[in-house]
Amino acid sequence: MENVITEEMLAQLRERVRAYLDERRYLHTLEVEEEAARIGAVFLPDKIEKLRAAALLHDITKRDSFEKQLQYCEEFGIMIDKAEFDAPQVLHAVTAAAVAARDFADIVDEEILGGIRWHTTGHDGMSVFESVIFLADYIEPSRTFDDCISMRNYFWGSMPNADDRTVQAVHLCRSMVYAFDLTMRQLLDEAAPIGTHTVLARNCFLDRLAALTEA
Repeated sequence: MENVITEEMLAQLRERVRAYLDERRYLHTLEVEEEAARIGAVFLPDKIEKLRAAALLHDITKRDSFEKQLQYCEEFGIMIDKAEFDAPQVLHAVTAAAVAARDFADIVDEEILGGIRWHTTGHDGMSVFESVIFLADYIEPSRTFDDCISMRNYFWGSMPNADDRTVQAVHLCRSMVYAFDLTMRQLLDEAAPIGTHTVLARNCFLDRLAALTEA
């Protein structure tokens, strides 16, 4: 059954997540919430509240140390691959989903947990819901990194005016490919490993884009 989240529940959630975040991260989280609602209004207008909830919970383990992240993995029986171990900055997405399932069971469902879990790396077969959270985290307006600005300008600057679902789907796919391109270029510049999930996610959106544009 569809998880129903009310405005009152969201207001309470905003206060509950404060205990998990420092002030800077809390302000970022609120920006992601608003950006998720803005993007969701285009792609998932019937799931705005759920998108807001996922956004509020997406970084709840971000401030924890690498050692604490590994403790979470042991506690929750989370198996991580070498790329995730070698890139500790992405582990918080995995552990945040596990902690959210434990501490916010009254709010979350599998769709929300998916949005949290995949907001950094993406994965093969990403849902629209997961894509919205991924993009919201990437392009929320307080992000000032060059790639974030470029992604934000691309996404909103080329947003189609048409209310055609296929046209919108094409734009979403192109945006996700561009986001992964930016991420992978940065990792290549840093001689850092690129996780399998990210490679497969990019390939998945390329396949979807081809199917949409060839139809």
